[in-house]
Amino acid sequence: MLRTASCSASLTSASPFFRHFPLSYSSLSSSTGALRGPGRNLRRVAPPASPGRRVFLRRGLRVPSTAVRRVNRQLSRLYVRAVATQPAPSYPDVGQDEAEKLGFEKVSEEFISECKSKATLFKHKKTGCEVMSVSNEDENKVFGIVLRTPPKDSTGIPHILEHSVLCGSRKYPLKEPFVELLKGSLHTFLNAFTYPDRTCYPVASTNTKDFYNLVDVYLDAVFFPKCVDDVHTFQQEGWHYELNDPSEDISYKGVVFNEMKGVYSQPDNILGRIAQQANNTYGVDSGGDPKDIPNLTFEEFKEFHRKYYHPSNARIWFYGDDDPLQRLRILSEYLDMFEASPSRDTSKIEPQKLFSEPIRIVEKYPAGRDGDLKKKNMVCVNWLLSEKPLDLETQLALGFLDHLMLGTPASPLRKILLESGLGEALVSSGMSDELLQPQFSVGMKGVSEDNVQKVEELIMTTLKKLAEEGFESDAVEASMNTIEFSLRENNTGSFPRGLSLMLQSIAKWIYDMDPFEPLKYTEPLKALKARIAEEGSKAVFSPLIEQFILNNSHRVTIEMQPDPEKASQEEAEEKSILEKVKAGMTEEDLAELARATEELRLKQETPDPPEALRCVPSLNLSDIPKEPTYVPTEVM
Repeated sequence: MLRTASCSASLTSASPFFRHFPLSYSSLSSSTGALRGPGRNLRRVAPPASPGRRVFLRRGLRVPSTAVRRVNRQLSRLYVRAVATQPAPSYPDVGQDEAEKLGFEKVSEEFISECKSKATLFKHKKTGCEVMSVSNEDENKVFGIVLRTPPKDSTGIPHILEHSVLCGSRKYPLKEPFVELLKGSLHTFLNAFTYPDRTCYPVASTNTKDFYNLVDVYLDAVFFPKCVDDVHTFQQEGWHYELNDPSEDISYKGVVFNEMKGVYSQPDNILGRIAQQANNTYGVDSGGDPKDIPNLTFEEFKEFHRKYYHPSNARIWFYGDDDPLQRLRILSEYLDMFEASPSRDTSKIEPQKLFSEPIRIVEKYPAGRDGDLKKKNMVCVNWLLSEKPLDLETQLALGFLDHLMLGTPASPLRKILLESGLGEALVSSGMSDELLQPQFSVGMKGVSEDNVQKVEELIMTTLKKLAEEGFESDAVEASMNTIEFSLRENNTGSFPRGLSLMLQSIAKWIYDMDPFEPLKYTEPLKALKARIAEEGSKAVFSPLIEQFILNNSHRVTIEMQPDPEKASQEEAEEKSILEKVKAGMTEEDLAELARATEELRLKQETPDPPEALRCVPSLNLSDIPKEPTYVPTEVM
């Protein structure tokens, strides 16, 4: 999950139509300069663009209260917003011979007009690691390394490991190298994200020397972290028993444990978690369930790193105006140290088979005693849209459909639900294409128990009406203009454009699909517009509603009921477990636990030695341009 100066966050991608639930957690802050300190409580913040896991809040790019709060309508990474250009500029090239000398083969190369970039896919011959090298005139250079990290349970290994590898490495043996990097780095992004099925470590900088410094720190952290040999890091970032004095009660502590306690206290997060697919890796929580996190052992933690944090299981992304040959030189120094591993095959994500009939789930959530509890129900209807990947034009059409139904205050499904008086607000509503299989959800919160069934019926009848009658031509035209403008403008705000593109590409690449395809929207958009012009919007969108929603048997309706006793019951259960743990300890065991608690505290409070601090790369004044970047301000 995202950690910033004591914060965690989910991300979203910077494209416009599919809404993304906060499915990811993140580690450091982007450009804020703040980093979390040992043992601090974390909260989530939302960067401008990013990845995802259905919000336990859900989405991107989680990306929420203790889960990431996002605007109800999110942009889908699939749809890159870039200005298309015809001529292909000349960018530095890496020949096949040059690549082979560094241990790589050039797999494919093409100019992508939508983002005015030459993209080359390399493969490291020894390990099979794939590298996307994107060259253009953007000075805001981006690097990212992404690994498939599917969990088998809800102990939170991917999340805890994502935190832990950033706590020192072989070449940079500080407790937190990133705190020092912030003092002497010109980074424009510095973070890490945990998705339900992958972990991502991106950085960005406009200064070339600084950029390569950051790349080296991240590569060393991912492949050679201290945490696999240091149980204290595991205890600090994951969980441990805390006992200050043998006469006191034992408690659970840990950065991720504390963070997830907050996540699991929010009803939106609980709703999103329940809606996950039940029969594959998405049925468990990569972030960690507080009830399960204390079951994780240090040996399991180390084995997970050994199994998945390997070049054979990695996808690496470079973007910007730096030398593409230098990128390969840096990578070869790390990748050549490894042999091939079966991790790429063992980490593959299996699809969820579609249910043969709809199901209904009723769950309780912790609620306060204020107000009328009978009016605090939540209901959400969810569909898994397909067992197989969809083609780009179909995904684009579904994105338009999502925008038409829910994207504006005047959108019919949104308007009818909000004006019905059956609930206070929409919840977990929209399309999500962040994971292997796309999903569609729509629901309401603030629903009285007598209206739960009415909300579900209104959703279904409205969808049927939209399929039968279609959308108004003005609404279709407005939606088309909005989406096309967003695609072409490619305004990612302060979020690095190269990172937005990386997140779009990786959403397919991580599942062994074409990493170039998500970056190219021009032809699918052209084809979709032509179909609408020739056949009419009803002929395009009505079959989508019928095929993927109305006639789709994989429908999961979730009803969340407030329970003012649930929080206290969970606290009592945790207290009972800890009392049994203490009762099973001898006096010597308790004394040892108190000693270990103090040892961990002292380690957290002890500053890094000067020799360790000197290991962190920094910039000199001579590395920083004396002249400011020229920004045109006159209208031509």
